[in-house]
Amino acid sequence: MSTSAFASTAERSSGFRRARVVWVVAGLIPAIFLFVFLALTFFAAPEHDDYCIANQYVSNGLVQSVINLYNELSGRVVPFVLLQVPAAIASATGTNIVFAYSLTMATGAFVFLIGTAVAIARAWPCAGGVTLVFVVVAFAATIVGASPSVRDLLYWLPAAACYVPPALASILILGECVRALDQGSEFSKLATVGMAAVGLIGSLCNEFTGVWLVLIIANSAIARRLLEQKPQVARHVLIATAILFGWVVVVLAKGNSIRMGQLTGAGDVARSLHEALRFSLVGLGRFFREPAIIGWLVAVAAVTLAQSQARPPEPRTKLLALGVAVVCLACCYFEYFTHEFSTGGPLVERAQNQALMLLLFGITLSVSLLVRAYRPRFGPLPVSAQGVLTLDSLALPAALTVVMAVSILLSSTASLVRAEGSSLYPYWRESVERDRLLSTSSDEIVTVAKHRQTPSMLMTADVTVATGCVAAFYKKARIIGIDPPNL
Repeated sequence: MSTSAFASTAERSSGFRRARVVWVVAGLIPAIFLFVFLALTFFAAPEHDDYCIANQYVSNGLVQSVINLYNELSGRVVPFVLLQVPAAIASATGTNIVFAYSLTMATGAFVFLIGTAVAIARAWPCAGGVTLVFVVVAFAATIVGASPSVRDLLYWLPAAACYVPPALASILILGECVRALDQGSEFSKLATVGMAAVGLIGSLCNEFTGVWLVLIIANSAIARRLLEQKPQVARHVLIATAILFGWVVVVLAKGNSIRMGQLTGAGDVARSLHEALRFSLVGLGRFFREPAIIGWLVAVAAVTLAQSQARPPEPRTKLLALGVAVVCLACCYFEYFTHEFSTGGPLVERAQNQALMLLLFGITLSVSLLVRAYRPRFGPLPVSAQGVLTLDSLALPAALTVVMAVSILLSSTASLVRAEGSSLYPYWRESVERDRLLSTSSDEIVTVAKHRQTPSMLMTADVTVATGCVAAFYKKARIIGIDPPNL
């Protein structure tokens, strides 16, 4: 090797190392953001409904509690199991319910992070190394930053149990379908079994996820036919059958009709169609105005453009991008409609979290596919841009560091934590003290001070809600909530 060639190789190697360092810095911004919110799961504490479910576990055990709730409340089997985890931990270990609850939420947050990481890594296989790490943590941070309710996403178990697992199931299955269609590959046996299992779990979480997943699988089968790929009908049918089984279990629960009968406006199809359209359009407008989402989509387009040479576009790319967006929008509208029809009211924030995750994932894939599809139309990049829009440049990760930092700091969730950050730890301390009082008091009737600190990130209702459940859990005849004493 000549001296000049050796020097050139050494210079490129040094440039690659510097680029990796900058990519690490770019990934640190969303990673630190995520760490803050994941750490705050240890400040989560049980409220009203949590104590009602804990009483079920203490009185009847896991299986009988699920049966009771299925017959009396709804068919959401998987959430009913997850809701009993804090009480099960507390009973098995002898720890207090507050610690068991925060441990449960911390574990759930970790599962959320792993699930989103697997989904984005499988659907975006070209990125590797530190670039993939950046993409993974930035995607999860965007979900947290743009969440309609971060409390319902990470800190309140009844909300998280009903909507986070099915959201993860939806993006995992959608990502696997898009990956296979994009690459012209087939579902392996392992992938088929995995999708069937994940689909079954997701469909057992609420009333609309099963329809989501069947729609995704059906469109995967149709797309294979349109793109002249091997149809794999049997494997699509197997996955859909597992999903439909779970969905039927949910919708046939006796508790569904009981609950709908107690709600004004439920069951009106025409009204539900109109109101669902109105509120879903409002939500869509809010989605595209969210700073965290804008920053993320800029990053998606930039990273895809930088690796466009590694994955040249196929004729199917534009059609696939359109199909993904349409399916995700249809699923989100159906969720809004289902909630309007079953409750008579607009989609609550905890359920909007699930819609956000699916739509963000789907739009991410669509943007990436469209950038790849239209990149050749612009011809060769200017010489000045060729050195910037590559994964080995310093400028690209440096620019994305700024983009992600600004968009995350301006996000709705970041604004909320800045406003309420000082009250989070005091709220947790008050929760611990309340648990200690109720656990150690020998009185049958206990007077409990309401929370002095009431951060919306961690709570919505105080001890004055479902006091019967709280009293029963602590084996008290009655609990009386009073205003906190003046300092």
